[in-house]
This record gives sequence, structure tokens and C-alpha cells, in this order.
Amino acid sequence: MRTHKPKHQKLLSPILAIAGAIGFFVYGVIAMMSEDPLWFLGGATVPDPERIVIRVNGQETLLTAGSPGYDLIIEGLKDAMSDFNNMAPRSAGLSEATLEEYQHRGTILEFYFNQPVDFHMPFNDLQPTALLIPIKGHLSGRGYVFRGKNGIWLGGQMIMSDPQPLLDALSTKD
Repeated sequence: MRTHKPKHQKLLSPILAIAGAIGFFVYGVIAMMSEDPLWFLGGATVPDPERIVIRVNGQETLLTAGSPGYDLIIEGLKDAMSDFNNMAPRSAGLSEATLEEYQHRGTILEFYFNQPVDFHMPFNDLQPTALLIPIKGHLSGRGYVFRGKNGIWLGGQMIMSDPQPLLDALSTKD
């Protein structure tokens, strides 16, 4: 006795194979372009920074490992950068005028790393070794994170979904 499979069951295997091949191809292309096989995880892997610069209205405070508040700020940074509202850098950048303004007005955080920060996103993050986060003043209050490398601030910003853990760490440090 012969049993016949319904037509939809005969078609299911090739359709699943084609869908799987397309999915694997898309994953592979994005992994190659982003240079990150874990791009789908989102968020960022943040190493401990070599130094943190807190600039408040031109007054600079330098924190390094072992400084009071260093560990608390790093924990807040890692929590805040665990999720982003965007999957690729937006269009805003840091102009020379904005950078000059940050030298004298507002509050910003700058983080400098020996190892690159890895943004697990479907784009090539250019392996930034510096981050700038406006806290008060121009471009603040939006969760912006600007990426830098080799003394140059890269175009485009990432937007933290919830910068509050970092803000809480800063207020606790004071």
C-alpha cells in the first residue's frame, strides 16, 4: 500500500531550504560588512577605559582605574550601552564649533580605551577607541554617544535606549 503525501508537504521542504539559505546569506553578508559575527546581539561590548575625562564648564576631572567613582561610572556606562534606539549611526556629528563649546560650557564625558569598543550592530563600527557623551549643554538629553578613533571624532552618533544608569552613576559620584 502506498501513501501519498499531500502537495503542501512536498513543497514545504524546498521552501524551508530556500528560506534557510536566504537567511544564512543575509546573516553572512551583514557579518562580513560589519566585521562582527555577533552583530545580531545589539548593544556594545565596552572594555574598561584607560581614562575617563569629566568636563564641567571647562573644569576637567581625570579618572583612572582606582580613582573614586571610576568603577561606578564604568558600571553605569556598560548598563547604558547595553541597548540602542538605532541600528546604525545617525547623521549628527561633532563640529569644531561644538567641540570648542564643550571645552568651556556644558558637561561631557569622554572615555578613552586601549581596546576598541565593539558595537554589536549590522554596520562596521570602525573600532572606536574613544566615546564622547554630552550630559548637559549642546546635544545633551538625547542619549547620544559619539565614537572616536586616533584623535578624530567619527561622524554619526548612536543613541542609548536608556542613559539613566550612567546619569545615576554620575550623580552618585558627586
